[in-house]
Amino acid sequence: MFLALLGAIVLVGCGGNGDTTSQSTFNNGSGDQPFKPITHLSHRSLVTNFFSGHLQVMDATQDRLATFTFATGTGPTFMQSSPDGTLTFINNSDSNSLSSFNNNLEAVKATISLGGWTESFVTSVSNKFGFAAVYNYSNGLPPARTGAIVRFNPTDGSLNTQIPFPNVRYLAMDPAEKHLLAFADGDSTAYWVDLTTNDPVTQVPLVTPLSTIPTGTLSRPVAAFFSSDNTKAYVLSCGVECGGASTVIGTTTFPATVTEIDIATATVGGVATTSFTVGKQWGVSGAQRGLIDLTANKLYVAGSTGSTSVDSGGSSVQDGYFTTIDLAAGTASAPIRIGNGGLRLIRNIKGVFWVGARNCGVQSCITLVTPTAATATLLPTAKGDATGISLTVNSGEIYTIEGGELYLYDKNAKPIPPSVNPTDVKGQAFDVLYID
Repeated sequence: MFLALLGAIVLVGCGGNGDTTSQSTFNNGSGDQPFKPITHLSHRSLVTNFFSGHLQVMDATQDRLATFTFATGTGPTFMQSSPDGTLTFINNSDSNSLSSFNNNLEAVKATISLGGWTESFVTSVSNKFGFAAVYNYSNGLPPARTGAIVRFNPTDGSLNTQIPFPNVRYLAMDPAEKHLLAFADGDSTAYWVDLTTNDPVTQVPLVTPLSTIPTGTLSRPVAAFFSSDNTKAYVLSCGVECGGASTVIGTTTFPATVTEIDIATATVGGVATTSFTVGKQWGVSGAQRGLIDLTANKLYVAGSTGSTSVDSGGSSVQDGYFTTIDLAAGTASAPIRIGNGGLRLIRNIKGVFWVGARNCGVQSCITLVTPTAATATLLPTAKGDATGISLTVNSGEIYTIEGGELYLYDKNAKPIPPSVNPTDVKGQAFDVLYID
């Protein structure tokens, strides 16, 4: 697909499932392999069962749950593929760990104990290193403040020296895998982490605020995506939806923004320095989740203006909007009104964007957006929080997790009714990911 994701993963913005913060040429798996050592299935999807603490396996050829399960940590939630598609990482929210599942060997090969919870982590293309933003990581007794970027080995679970960073919440890594952009909870500053140089005193990389970015430019930044040449970063500011301020661009006030930051490196006297300046900035109606397509040079964002209303069921719900930013032309589309809710996720399924949300009230939590036609359609039936959406590549079907249950749709988004094949997850399903 050559879609650079984020992020996110899982969980970007005010929390949520998936497009996490890891930017990669996500290929949704390692290819069709006719023999698997345990399941012997040609096409598989994984489903996290939050209640039982297991991965369950969906036979994606026959649309049925197989009998195979794999133990993870406690309370597994969202999943994130490694950039090369050979590993699947499972965020175990109740045990503060990540499980590293080898898709080819069909085994959990590592348990990564993070020392606190995360909703944002990134891994390298080589699978040799990764970084997780751990908001409540202990840095010692007070007055030391909690929070660190935890360095880990994705394949064996071993840890390296951590990078203290109070209240760190979200991460993005550049394509060269030499720098991180990091964002702290409740903060309106972006931070640069140079992974190539250690501070001589602490022996860990320095966390440096981007002091050249004018105050007020960013309002509660929650995610970033890099250009393929590392010269630009596109920062999503959640703004009003995440408790921050609105932003004035020209004479217009916007509840959220996407900001282009130009990154320049110069070497003077043998010393390399990096500078940051603000390029273009787009005002949008919400930017709590993003998905970048570097091939098309477009960035898709979804979020809320922060406006709430009471629906016919008596639930307080947030509005929702979807915007396409053409990075080459430097333009933003008119916002498209999508379903209510928050904590969103975005999946591009053959040009139609399936946008999931939570806390949607009487509406379905999944909206289908066609940016080229500027249209959005809600799925007709409200089934609860949408925490997982995945294309089943071999059949073209879409698997979703709504309200803790697994549902199947055809390529036209029509529900596939239950058949004699079992698809009922005993417990609470949270996420689904096709891995072939």
